[in-house]
Amino acid sequence: MNIESERLIRFSFFFMGLILFSFLELFFQYRNRTLSRRSRWPANFVMILIGGIVVKLLLPSGLVFFSEIASRRGIGLFNLFQINFASELVISIILLDLLIYFQHVLTHKINFLWQFHRVHHADTDLDATSALRFHPLEIVGSVIYKAFWIMLFGFSYEAILIFEIILNFMAMFNHSNITLPSKLEKVLRVLFVTPQMHIIHHSIEKYESDRNYGFNLSLWDRIFKTYKSRFESEGIIGQAYYRGQKEHQLWELLKLPWTKV
Repeated sequence: MNIESERLIRFSFFFMGLILFSFLELFFQYRNRTLSRRSRWPANFVMILIGGIVVKLLLPSGLVFFSEIASRRGIGLFNLFQINFASELVISIILLDLLIYFQHVLTHKINFLWQFHRVHHADTDLDATSALRFHPLEIVGSVIYKAFWIMLFGFSYEAILIFEIILNFMAMFNHSNITLPSKLEKVLRVLFVTPQMHIIHHSIEKYESDRNYGFNLSLWDRIFKTYKSRFESEGIIGQAYYRGQKEHQLWELLKLPWTKV
């Protein structure tokens, strides 16, 4: 599979997920919005567009570049110890999910990383487009982080492609403003991160935003004692110092990491 085919597959799943969850939000809204879509969506979309362009300019082949190097040179644990393809694929996807959990924790615990990650947390509403709202430099940092682990473990091209599709799809799902039937939500939450679980992580209160770091599998929060089942606060989300409409404009988001509060 060439690079263009891989990008087409990823974009197709991304576009279908965005349309699906945005459509469901119209009929199964979980919370009332504080701002209109028109005041938030343009900047959210442009942010991911800028990040994608920057990454493509710096690394035209994307993460596949590192996977191919690891494979050709026999670098990484999976290239040193041969196991069957199916087992390697499952283990790789689970391991990548764990590594993204740790990355998310680091963006909250290391102040320099938090300055960029707070662009995501400054959103006063959550919907499917919130999953796109990351500062371009945080996206570049995420690529570097993933590249390191790809070289260390020797993740295959297929594992990376499938995981990135899952990650993007699930991020849009658990950021979406959709309500799930209570019984279904409880069942799903046993294994996966649901919108009702993840929204707690976006609380304006730090003791709640430092919980529920997972994007896909919910078990990491349970294992590492960062799981919180429900709001204890009033359930206000965002950041205390970014409550108005102005803060959702593109230029304000781009300069936010260097804005003193």
